Amino acid sequence: MSWDTDWDRLEQSSCACGNGSVVRREYSESDDWNRSRGGYYGQKIQCDDCEKKYKIEGVTKYYNAPPWKSDGIIYTEYLVPLNMTLNLDIKEERLYLNLDERIVSSFEKEQLNEIVDDMIANKYSTRLKLSDSRYVVGMYESTHKKRGLPKIIELLQGCVSRYESYQWNPLRMKERNEEERLRIEANARIIEDVISKSYKLNFKQVKEVDDI
Repeated sequence: MSWDTDWDRLEQSSCACGNGSVVRREYSESDDWNRSRGGYYGQKIQCDDCEKKYKIEGVTKYYNAPPWKSDGIIYTEYLVPLNMTLNLDIKEERLYLNLDERIVSSFEKEQLNEIVDDMIANKYSTRLKLSDSRYVVGMYESTHKKRGLPKIIELLQGCVSRYESYQWNPLRMKERNEEERLRIEANARIIEDVISKSYKLNFKQVKEVDDI
């Protein structure tokens, strides 16, 4: 299904020194499925002095907004000093773990033994005594759409027997999450510092020759 251009327009902002400008094009497209997409391209510094000192980079910020009001995204471009950058990762790196890996990363080995004992003793998921046991049943159900304890017990016993071979246990996961938090906070501080030394571009639509 092809995309059709709804509009493609020229935008312009003053540059950092005020003697030139920065231009870009903004576009919007839609298809027959009523989907839409858009963005910017063709960014160019039209100032000899600023071109020697700056490059164009952008920052995307997300916020909560009703879908009928906004997509919850604000994209702002800056003239950034050549020896600095805004392109630093401030998103948490997701770990894609299998169910057994998620279970081991959430519980100590002794806790898993207690959960197995609870399941064996009470036989049915509705009779489980431990909240940890019920939580594991929920994890299993979300993956396999089943709640039968025999298969869950078999899975847990495998986790226990191979526990030391798993990369992530609760302690390692806690350490990893803390490292991620510190990395994101450090990068966020660097970005704020770079923004303070950059020139915020304020683009406005301008008429093109064909429009006059």
